[in-house]
Amino acid sequence: MFCTFAGGEFTAKDDSNKMNRIVTIDIAKAICIILVVIGHYIPDNAPEWYVTLRTFIYSFHMPLFMFASGFVYMATRKDISYGTFLGRKFRRLMIPYFSTSVIVITIKLLLQSKAYVENPVTLLSYAKILYSPEAGYFLWFIWALWWMFVIVPLCKQPAQRLGLLAVSMLLAHIPFDITDIFCLQEFKRMFVYFMLGVVMAEHRDMIWRYAKQYSYAIYIMFAGAEAALLTKVNSGGGKNAHPLSRNSCGAVHF
Repeated sequence: MFCTFAGGEFTAKDDSNKMNRIVTIDIAKAICIILVVIGHYIPDNAPEWYVTLRTFIYSFHMPLFMFASGFVYMATRKDISYGTFLGRKFRRLMIPYFSTSVIVITIKLLLQSKAYVENPVTLLSYAKILYSPEAGYFLWFIWALWWMFVIVPLCKQPAQRLGLLAVSMLLAHIPFDITDIFCLQEFKRMFVYFMLGVVMAEHRDMIWRYAKQYSYAIYIMFAGAEAALLTKVNSGGGKNAHPLSRNSCGAVHF
């Protein structure tokens, strides 16, 4: 069984391999979600090894999640109108965001007069969720993803997406913060990882060949970068120190 693809042909086996790769990326996204949960639990008497593990998780889990999201978006995108696409993303991202925010704020309002509640809220918080993750800053990633899905589909051609990747790299390295309204600061930091996933999905056959060829070098580079990061963090903080600064490219601030 043969199918036409990019001016040539590939077998059903090739198609199956591509789908297996997409499933692998979905698994990576699921692992990232699990890592988020682990990274958020740190008891007062946490042993040093757990603190180090949490620091390690914080160094890459959200960039990896954004990369996987961009890859899956590009690898599974369909030929639908821009308005239809945004409507689907709004239902999948923003409706759950608003619903969760209302529930969390309501629970906090009911409990905060009787027990300690981290990041207390007011009735005004119901309005603030329209432009900020008032229920809990951990919801910032939904806003960030929303803006990515608003922008990326506007680039129809591969060259345009490569240009957008270059723009995202510039944004990530601009040495000053922008507004936190609509979580634009988090979008600024994470957009580059999403675009890397988009570009890799678009050129995945070529990239996979090189990745296999130089896999050991990639593992060594990652291990070296993580070792340097952990050494820097451990030399300057304790259990209560945040694993990474907010301006660090891999940081997540909740």
